[in-house]
Amino acid sequence: MTNQPKPNDLHRPGAGLPPFEKIAVGSGFKIFTAFATDRYVLKKFRREAREVLRLAEGDESYDPFQTVKVPRLFGIEHSSCNWSVMMTLEHLCMTTFDMLKIIKALHSGVAPRGAIDIADYKPANDVGFEVLDRFRQVELSYGLDVEAMIESQGRLVNGATYLHPWFGLINAHQWHCLAAVHLQIHRRQMQKIIAILGVT
Repeated sequence: MTNQPKPNDLHRPGAGLPPFEKIAVGSGFKIFTAFATDRYVLKKFRREAREVLRLAEGDESYDPFQTVKVPRLFGIEHSSCNWSVMMTLEHLCMTTFDMLKIIKALHSGVAPRGAIDIADYKPANDVGFEVLDRFRQVELSYGLDVEAMIESQGRLVNGATYLHPWFGLINAHQWHCLAAVHLQIHRRQMQKIIAILGVT
C-alpha cells in the first residue's frame, strides 16, 4: 500500500500538493535553480514584488478584503484558495520574512533549527491596510540584504542546507529562487481574485 494523501486530506492546511503535481513542481524547481543566477533571481523577485504591490494597492473598484474562492492554481494548496487580496499579501509578508532569515543563516554556513510547518503561514481573516507597509518593508529588506550577500562573495554560498517540506534539503541559492517563484505564484493568485471581483 502507498501512503498517498486521501482527497479530503489535501484540503487540510499544510497538506501539500497532489502527488503528481508535487513531482512536477519539484522537477521544475530543480531546473530553474540549476540555471538561474542569484542576480537574475533578485531582479525577478523585485519585479514580482512591484507587481504584487501594484495589485494590492489597487483602487476603489474592488474590495481588497473580500475573500474569494479561486480555482486552484498550479503550486498552491487547496486550503490557500479562499483568500482576499490582503490575506494573500499577509501570507507573502510572513513567508518572505522567514525565507530571508533562512537565506542569511545558510549564507553564513548555519542551518536554522526547528522545522517548517506550512500551516503556520496561513493568513488571518482580519488583516488590515497596515499589511501594505509591512510588505514594502519586507520587500525592501529582502532586496537590500540579498544584494549585499551577493556583492560580498559574488553569489549566495551553496554550503549549508535547510529542509523545505516540499523540496527537501535546499541551500541559500535555492531558497532565494523559491522566494521569487513563490511571489510569482501568489501574484497570479491576486490577479485571479481581482478578476473574479470584476476588475478588468
